[in-house]
Amino acid sequence: MIIDLLLQDPQAASEGQGFFAQLAEYLKPDVLMSWEFWTVTSGLLLLGELLTASFLLCAFVPGTVVAAILAAFGIGINGQLWGFIIGTLFGLVVLRPILVKKANQGGEPSNVDALVGQSGVVTESITASTPGRVKIRSEEWRATAGGDLESGTSVSVVRVEGNAVHVQSQA
Repeated sequence: MIIDLLLQDPQAASEGQGFFAQLAEYLKPDVLMSWEFWTVTSGLLLLGELLTASFLLCAFVPGTVVAAILAAFGIGINGQLWGFIIGTLFGLVVLRPILVKKANQGGEPSNVDALVGQSGVVTESITASTPGRVKIRSEEWRATAGGDLESGTSVSVVRVEGNAVHVQSQA
């Protein structure tokens, strides 16, 4: 139905009708609740999901797929809407949390979090009471330690505290 309406000659369809009259003609219940409508809606939701990263629009897709299947079997508007509601609830309650969990796991640490575990060399002596300096990769950081560390000692970063790193000797 929608495909037939899209394939019509736009010039012939627009003769004597304004935009809203044409829109009202396209938005009849038999068109809105056809399997084509639900399929196009699924595609638009998936396209919208590509532009976001929340997996919210994607959660509506199971509902539109169920409604499209029901519409293809000739089920009425009420059945399609119930199918949409149940499929969407399934998407929001079951699928979305799984997708969000998968997307958030296994990321690489970045910024200062990436310093933990890195090796460095003490460039300015560190005592238990006085911070010193450590060169990690190509950057020099203010550093603290639990004990005394002399210049030239190889260290590894234990944690980052503000703008300083806490290190321990690798020996």
